[in-house]
Amino acid sequence: MKSVALLDGGLGQEIYRRAMNVRSLLWSVAVMREQPDVVTDVHADFIRAGARTLTLNTYAATPTRLAREGLGDEIGAIHQRAFEVLERAIAITGADVDIAGCLPPLVGSYRSQPARTFEDLKSEFDILAKLQGGADVFLIETMTNTLEAKAACAAAGESGKPFGVAFRLETDGKLRSGETLAQAAEAVKPFGPTAVMLNCCDPELISQAMPELAGLFPCTGGYANAFKTVKPMAGGALVDELEARPDVSPGAYALRVKQWLEDGASVVGGCCEITPEHIRHLADVLEGDYDLVRFSDLAGN
Repeated sequence: MKSVALLDGGLGQEIYRRAMNVRSLLWSVAVMREQPDVVTDVHADFIRAGARTLTLNTYAATPTRLAREGLGDEIGAIHQRAFEVLERAIAITGADVDIAGCLPPLVGSYRSQPARTFEDLKSEFDILAKLQGGADVFLIETMTNTLEAKAACAAAGESGKPFGVAFRLETDGKLRSGETLAQAAEAVKPFGPTAVMLNCCDPELISQAMPELAGLFPCTGGYANAFKTVKPMAGGALVDELEARPDVSPGAYALRVKQWLEDGASVVGGCCEITPEHIRHLADVLEGDYDLVRFSDLAGN
């Protein structure tokens, strides 16, 4: 039976939706500072839904983003809190799951390549990797260019822990940088990722690209978003401006994911607007046909 790592869903968006009276460019990190129990509850719901790898709520907690909001001196406390709320959820549920450190775009989602050097980018990812050193694995997410992806891979690789790197595709099937999927996979291969994946783009784009990706790297995966469009946020707007697609129901999403697995994927889950209900339905559909495992289990194969 094929082993499939089942990730959680759209953690940040689910937290933000459940929060009371929070509007911030720091998104779910702002919620965690004010309403930590909301974050614990979301983690616990994803665990109960069947997720085997749970990501720390640190996507917006990069040095660049925190400094921009005047919270640079709180970075250590924020990352510590992210561990605390997830560990509490694990204790509540009694589950045996991976904690995944999150290495996101340093400036913000859906942006172009930062005008920075590899060394400068890596130094910031090094800070994040150290702050999340207690994680079991690392997930590098929503990469729009290979320079930033390589810097993140270098930092994750030095941790000695399994890591995956996920790129976001635009509607033309390329990265925001204009690089192709083949160029992206080739760029990160030397760093030895466990998996090369696609995330936070339309399910249809992942469906189109998965057969190609599976031919480019031995272990691949995908986890889509269910936004109608990300154009407002790409321009710097709050996530509040984004709308969910009503057609990406748990059943419809599970059908997409099953096709990705048939096309060669080994890591699946969800990104923004993919809820615990989506993950629960997905786990139910896959159980029996696949061995649902933690991300770290794939690295041991």
